[in-house]
Amino acid sequence: MTQEAQAPLTRNKMQPKISHTAQDLNLVLQNPTESEEIVYQVFSVEEPTNNKWVNKTVINPGKIGEEYNKTHGHYHTTNPHPELYKVEEGEGILILQKKHEILLVKAKAGDEILIEPEYGHSWSNTGNTPLVLLDNWSFGHSEEDYVFIDKHHGMAYYLTPEPTLNPNYQDLPQPIWVIPQQLPQGV
Repeated sequence: MTQEAQAPLTRNKMQPKISHTAQDLNLVLQNPTESEEIVYQVFSVEEPTNNKWVNKTVINPGKIGEEYNKTHGHYHTTNPHPELYKVEEGEGILILQKKHEILLVKAKAGDEILIEPEYGHSWSNTGNTPLVLLDNWSFGHSEEDYVFIDKHHGMAYYLTPEPTLNPNYQDLPQPIWVIPQQLPQGV
């Protein structure tokens, strides 16, 4: 990894709670890899603003094969609460999926998105700088939150320059492209 690519992840001078390499994400990648390059890290927010933000996720720019660097993806199966995200820096796409709905949300710095628990979700960094996200998720995650995504080897679409259908899903609708302002209050 180049020094430049590594710098965004270490600038916080705090230890990550979670750190994922490309190889760690193999189960959910379109094309698995042996790369040990760090894709994303999750940190505890040191000084929560009004106790609103709990976690800071930093996703490096770049791709794994044709797929943009991304988070693993999950549902909220054990704690059915909504999750609020704020894009602090950068730009990316949030994939939201439930049974017959796939939303691809183009987000940029300043955008906030409230995600209802029935939506599976994953972030991808489509920009040239780190994608830095804040969230209010204080409940933690269980292995059950990842089972559906793992079983299907990723989200419904792999986010490449032209989103690619994940063949492990059946009868998927075409994704709908939106910006955060087009979403209902909570999706």
